[in-house]
Amino acid sequence: MSASAPSVLALTVTGAVATTSSVVARVPFAARVRAITVAVGTAPTGAALTGTVRKTSTSGTVVGTFSIAINGTSAVATISTVDGADEIAESDLLYLVIAQIGSSVAGSNLTALVQIDQSADQDGVDVHSVAVLRGDHPGSVVS
Repeated sequence: MSASAPSVLALTVTGAVATTSSVVARVPFAARVRAITVAVGTAPTGAALTGTVRKTSTSGTVVGTFSIAINGTSAVATISTVDGADEIAESDLLYLVIAQIGSSVAGSNLTALVQIDQSADQDGVDVHSVAVLRGDHPGSVVS
């Protein structure tokens, strides 16, 4: 497993957000979702703007859930605690699913940034202690 910098996928709804808004992106490599942040250009009023990021389909496994508060413009999503929900296979599809929009003014120009880490351990089998990585050497990693 080689180390790499995290990548970011942008899921964007241009204009007014609706519960029928649909955005999908294909993940080009196996990865783990590390964070999801969402922001809008126009804040929702009357009700929060809520939704999920799901994998495989619009009714698939929830990867993260977000809620932009009334008059708010951004939020950090809560990543699912379901085992494996944050693991994305190569060529998996990620969907932005809107559940609720503002009731007086719908939020608009929404972007969800999904941070994915290709080098993240997918199944826990590559977890090593620092001593193992150092080859039982007290200094830095030995090749």
